[in-house]
Amino acid sequence: MRRKLTLRCVLISLITAVIVFAAALGVVFWLYDETESDGIKDKTHLLTAALQSAEDPSSVLAAIDDTRVTLVDADGNVVYDSYGATDNHGDREEIIAAMNGEPEVVGRYSQTMGAHAYYYAEKFTAGGNTYVLRLCERRSDIGPYIGAAVGALVLAAAVGIAVSAVFARRMSGSISARLGEINNRLHALTLATPGTSAAGGDEFAEIAEEIDALVAGLGGSLADLRREQSKLDFVINNISQGMMAFSSHNEIVLYNKPVCKIFKVKDDIMGRHFSYLTKDEELKTLMHNALMRGEDGEFSYRLRGKDLNFKVYSFKTDDESGEIEHIVLVADLTKEKAAIRQKSEFFANASHELKTPLTTMQGLTEILLAKAGDEGQKKQLERIYKESKRLSFLVQDMLYISDLESGRAERREEDIDLGAVAAEVRQEYSHQAEERDVTINVSGNGHVRADYRNIYEIVGNLCSNAVHYNVPGGKVDMDIRTDGGQVILTVSDTGIGIPEEHLPKVCERFYRVDKSRSKKTGGTGLGLAIVKHVCNLYGAKLNIRSKVGEGTTVQVVFSPTDDRNK
Repeated sequence: MRRKLTLRCVLISLITAVIVFAAALGVVFWLYDETESDGIKDKTHLLTAALQSAEDPSSVLAAIDDTRVTLVDADGNVVYDSYGATDNHGDREEIIAAMNGEPEVVGRYSQTMGAHAYYYAEKFTAGGNTYVLRLCERRSDIGPYIGAAVGALVLAAAVGIAVSAVFARRMSGSISARLGEINNRLHALTLATPGTSAAGGDEFAEIAEEIDALVAGLGGSLADLRREQSKLDFVINNISQGMMAFSSHNEIVLYNKPVCKIFKVKDDIMGRHFSYLTKDEELKTLMHNALMRGEDGEFSYRLRGKDLNFKVYSFKTDDESGEIEHIVLVADLTKEKAAIRQKSEFFANASHELKTPLTTMQGLTEILLAKAGDEGQKKQLERIYKESKRLSFLVQDMLYISDLESGRAERREEDIDLGAVAAEVRQEYSHQAEERDVTINVSGNGHVRADYRNIYEIVGNLCSNAVHYNVPGGKVDMDIRTDGGQVILTVSDTGIGIPEEHLPKVCERFYRVDKSRSKKTGGTGLGLAIVKHVCNLYGAKLNIRSKVGEGTTVQVVFSPTDDRNK
């Protein structure tokens, strides 16, 4: 370090000497130009004054032998030139300046004199005629003066550099020693142990004292940090979910014990890439895409008989320091998925078992209604038929949603005209809409690739809810539009609306916002649950907005087919 400080000080001295030398040369040249310019101006002034009062100007001009003298008339014609020039001088820069009343010194190469020269001209009047007197002098050689100045400046620079080198070496030695003391204290700071007492009373000593004071209070802080770190490690390693933190280079910088249990690894995986955890190429690809996307995301994957759920949280940073940029939570949902499958199977089996007796009840009720003669008996039979039909619809919806949940639902794709489906649904619910004094409007058009029945279930259930939960004189608007390859179905109504606290749950099976009203309007309580499952089947987004007393808007966004297949 001493050598670096010395070299830098010498370099600064050298640069300073060069700058001073250049500035001095500039001043010398400037003073020389000023002196030469002032001299030729003074000569021209004196000679012009003499010519104005002389009876024979030629005799006055001929007496000047150390300067080229040129006398021209108002048209630029040469009246006299000490070098015998006869060409018109009206286009000379100094002549033009004098004619304009703004004389100036001009420097250029003189072809007549064969050297660089200064020119200066002045206009005057003699005998009623206008003349211009011009003087031209060779530029003096200042080389010897410059040489002498360079020698003196080089000598001064050498002496200055030598002196600065001596002082720089001494100063760098002192600074290096003091910095060594500071370094020792900083080392003590990392160990939380006090250093030796500081010598001297300058700024370095004050810094050393501050570091010693910091070290004195650091011991307790480090102990507190170790206790907090121990608590954090205990919490992280005892949560049920696996947790991993990744750097900007997708390397593991933090993990807990459940990660090792889920992926069955025994080695330390700190600093490893995620691909080290598993040999499953599909899972590696999913994880790589989730991290490279740089956004929060979630995906599920079945690995060695385990149903795993991955949640990725990303933090955007502009640096490459390797700090935490992604956090991944891995949950083992094997037991939960098994319970859901059992529940779904029971749901489907119960629905199948109910379907046959309900069909029999409906058939028998229809026969009895056809033969019933007593009015009271007929009303009871109509009620039985109505409730059995309602129960039949419920069973059909239960079977359908069970197929959707289990993956048994048909997912064939064909080109579906959403506008035509909406028009068909409007026709089906027109009678119910008339009974409730509700108007159904259909606008726009768009095509999606899907199964006809599934799309009809979406539009039909949304339209049914909009009609049943509307108010007299209300309306239902079904709009289809295309935006950037996406097809958007929007069903809005002017009905009673849904309280905000119920919106997160309205897509659950059998969920009722107002049980008393739902019983009056009918329905199975599975409509929005079916809509949600069909949307998941085709990768569509479902958005629901509602305000009590103003109505509800449900929007289904179908992504382009290419995006759904990714």
